[in-house]
Amino acid sequence: MPQLNNKTASLTDRPSFRLAATAFAAVLATLSSNARAFEIDTGNPDVAIRWDNTVRYNYANRVESRDPKIGNSAVSDEGTYSFDRGQTVANRLDLLSEFDITYQKRFGARVSAAGWADGAYGSTSHSNPLPPLSNIPSYVNHQYSDYTKRYYRGPSGEWLDAFVFGGADIGNVPVNAKLGRHSLYWGESLFLNGNLNGIAYAQNPLDLQKGFATPGVEAKELFRPLNQISAQSQITQDLSIAGQYMLEWDSFRYPEGGTYLGPVDFAFNGPDRQFLSSQLGFAQRGNPSEPKQHGEGGLAARWSPEWMDGTMGFYWRNYADKLPQTFLTQVGRNISRYNLIYADNIDMYGVSFAKNIAGISFGSELSYRHNTPLNSTVLGIAPGLPTEGNTKGPRGDTYHGLINAVGVIPKTALFDTATWAVEMVWAQWAKVTSGANLFYAEGFAACAGKDKWDGCTTKNYFGTGMAFTPTWFQVWPGIDLSMPITYAVGLSGNAPTVFGGNQGNGNYSVGLGVDVRQKYRFDIKYIDYLGSYRSTNGTAVTSQNGFTTLLKDRGFVSLTFKTTF
Repeated sequence: MPQLNNKTASLTDRPSFRLAATAFAAVLATLSSNARAFEIDTGNPDVAIRWDNTVRYNYANRVESRDPKIGNSAVSDEGTYSFDRGQTVANRLDLLSEFDITYQKRFGARVSAAGWADGAYGSTSHSNPLPPLSNIPSYVNHQYSDYTKRYYRGPSGEWLDAFVFGGADIGNVPVNAKLGRHSLYWGESLFLNGNLNGIAYAQNPLDLQKGFATPGVEAKELFRPLNQISAQSQITQDLSIAGQYMLEWDSFRYPEGGTYLGPVDFAFNGPDRQFLSSQLGFAQRGNPSEPKQHGEGGLAARWSPEWMDGTMGFYWRNYADKLPQTFLTQVGRNISRYNLIYADNIDMYGVSFAKNIAGISFGSELSYRHNTPLNSTVLGIAPGLPTEGNTKGPRGDTYHGLINAVGVIPKTALFDTATWAVEMVWAQWAKVTSGANLFYAEGFAACAGKDKWDGCTTKNYFGTGMAFTPTWFQVWPGIDLSMPITYAVGLSGNAPTVFGGNQGNGNYSVGLGVDVRQKYRFDIKYIDYLGSYRSTNGTAVTSQNGFTTLLKDRGFVSLTFKTTF
């Protein structure tokens, strides 16, 4: 198999770059003509129509040198070799278009769609130029799959929201409902790790591809809408109830293997295969084992009596997981396949409490998951497993909790104002009900001779996330300056569920933001990842505590422009 030169072709020679550049120039021309977000005048005061378009251009450059031990691992070499230090890792144009129509502020519809193109990604993947790793790529012939091309290079797009809504009074009780593609978010979690351990987990699939590229982003910005029916009713002044029934299932969107922020070369839906050994050859990616498209549902109640001066929430949901377990199965002599397995029929019971104290907004959650998938062995050949990945892997019950606080600091000698948020997360496995031989945890067979620094689940996990943003108003006429800082890390132990968190594993970002006339936003940001790995042979990573540890050499600088018109 021929080697690929790791140098990328000139960006300006790529069709996707030319398309993005042309579109961006058109957007700037529109902006210069003073076009603005607008409401369409219908001539009827009961009817309101609004059409907003948000354009975002992102340019990013790798500034951190490659870690040779990550580059020498067959599991992670293609991701870290996808771009060299100093190369452009993102040259992306995104467009979000949103259309809303309302009647008497009680009935209406909403449609939104997104489009993108990224000139940093060509048609070929890149791998370690040194044999033997250059000869065993996870993409056949070093050609990105159609899936990876669509979601990274583009140009492409997708529908997001598409729903109708309305309200009516049943007796004296107002009821509001939505039907179609939309998102719901129950509970009090703020950040991504809080969502992954919170009441809202798997209520919506999240865009982790976006989440990995923008550490510190709020969980609500990562939602991917699903087709469903939902309703909410204000029973009394102090009590409201809500419910949802899902008509569609979809998975999280992941950073795909072989891309810059793809920590594992063979995962998830993009790569074609994973090399096992010279004796076993490649394991081919098989079809995922997915749950049925409908049937998930849940109920919620929010109670806020005057004497409490706060709000309690009570929740129950039955859902299918939207993060997978990964299993390698031997389907014949020297023939292997790996599948993404999505568990279903999981019950979640939760309670939340939110209250303002001394000008600080506090939120908390405690939840229990029954029959939830647990962290499993990854790519351990198991000849007895069903060839189509019908097993759902290890299952059990887990506890999850979080507490967070959000506040504002008034003017000081250092800044005009500042916002801050902090969140503490906890998780614990309670019992294993099936598949104990596959549970990747300390004290279980799958972790024999290993410990938490090899990624083994511990009884308890604690993690934290925080954000701090000082702001300076009118540093020049019409210009505000801010400095967003984020940090997230696992403090102790490893969570029992997929992507739930690992000790020492995390990310951080430091940036500067400029708001021009509260319409044009410019951001420059440095983003990097944390983690711990082992290299028993001294030349390559042999185990790590959490797969995102394999991103610890991907530090990059990102420059973003965003506006709505």
